[in-house]
Amino acid sequence: MAKAPQSRQPRRAWLRPSPRFAALAVALPLAACAPPAPLHSEAAPAASTPPSVSWAEYREAKAATSAMAPESEATTPKLGQSYDLPALVDLALQTHPETRQSWAEAKAAAARVDKQRSAWYPMLTALAFGQYFKTSIPIPESALVSHGYGSFAGLELAWTLFDFGRREALVDASLQRLDAAQFALTRKHQQIAYRVATSFFSYQAMLAKVNAAQQTFAAAETNAAAVKAKLQRGFATRPDLLLAIQEQAKANYDLQDARGSVTQIRAELAANIGISPAQTLQLADLSQVALPDKLAASVENIVDDALAHRPDLMAQLAELRAREAEVKKARAEFWPKVSVKGNVGNQYWGDVHTRPASRQNYAADDLVGSAMLNLEWKLFDGFERSSAVREAEAKQQASQAEVEALRLAIMRDIWQAYADTKTALEKREFALALLRAAEESFAATQESYNHGFSTVIELLSAQKDLARARYTEIDSRAGLLKSAAALVYAAGGRNAGE
Repeated sequence: MAKAPQSRQPRRAWLRPSPRFAALAVALPLAACAPPAPLHSEAAPAASTPPSVSWAEYREAKAATSAMAPESEATTPKLGQSYDLPALVDLALQTHPETRQSWAEAKAAAARVDKQRSAWYPMLTALAFGQYFKTSIPIPESALVSHGYGSFAGLELAWTLFDFGRREALVDASLQRLDAAQFALTRKHQQIAYRVATSFFSYQAMLAKVNAAQQTFAAAETNAAAVKAKLQRGFATRPDLLLAIQEQAKANYDLQDARGSVTQIRAELAANIGISPAQTLQLADLSQVALPDKLAASVENIVDDALAHRPDLMAQLAELRAREAEVKKARAEFWPKVSVKGNVGNQYWGDVHTRPASRQNYAADDLVGSAMLNLEWKLFDGFERSSAVREAEAKQQASQAEVEALRLAIMRDIWQAYADTKTALEKREFALALLRAAEESFAATQESYNHGFSTVIELLSAQKDLARARYTEIDSRAGLLKSAAALVYAAGGRNAGE
């Protein structure tokens, strides 16, 4: 079996994270490369129900199916357990249908290897038949006619001894496709882990936006109360109060909108994990986890490492080698095949009559057998074999082009993810500075308004600027986490802590 490249270069740290973030970032590639838990073949509930199944019927069918599976509890979210990102990735790798699909495809590829290897063994077949016969043999001025019944029961052995590399090529192609299926399984794990990570970061960001919206709403209530108090003392106008009430309503609207977005993103996260959105899932708060502050490795080093180890590229290279084996098999069809064939069994003839009639009918019961050495060589087949060679070579060239296209796509994705991460690091610094400035500006404007030195328009403007700064800081944090995860995923899930 062809193996992935064994030479490993020293690990390179692409991100310079804090220790806590390192554990978080490394969880994605580590969990993605872990072997899947034992999987059980279980029918999907929708397969046994009509296409127009209701939600209640689906839940009942799902519950019944889970009850029949002895280890289904191991892949169900546990009540009271707080799930951080590594735990969510592990849960997704156990529950997501795409994991089971890729695992089943890998098992099918392994079965195909055994199927192709079976051609090296002899084939033993049991035979049995019965017949009624009538034969005529010409003799001078007449014919010898006989008729009666016959039967045969025995064993037949067929064994291909030499075929000029046909079987080797088929086994080699199946082994390469087994490698490809294993690499595809690894990449599928990484893909699921990446989707879970990005959804988790989006969910954490939306929770932070809900908190920010609550702070903005509380500030809007405070400002409206302050304007109302001034109006009662004659130091504000009714339009000022209406503006404050308007901003309070806008803040309340933004709060409800953020809460609705939390529900939507939570459903997306559940779908990426492979569970129902109706299931209870308690998630850990990672809002205070330190973020990476710089990129340590050059983009060229990351590209070189990815081109040497990324699973989907390794799978495509294995497919290319399988195509090369198919070319060898097509060319081997021009050569002969040598095989042996034999049979042994009991042959019975009964109630045999002849004409001209003999004195008596007769019957025979004998042990018979035969052995043959066969040479099979196609001399002309209408250019079928030549066409098969051209087809195999064209598929090999197409596979080679796919490898080159994937290499270009990998380089493009890494360069883009690297640039996005670098930009996200810079945006993060400016977002923090913007938030600090907005907080100080709002506090100063609020104090100035309370002392009568600022207008309500200036107060509400500072309030809106602070709300935007909070959202900008939250988006910058989520953007940095997503960019870092995208860089790890584009590079094949390899990092310094792997």
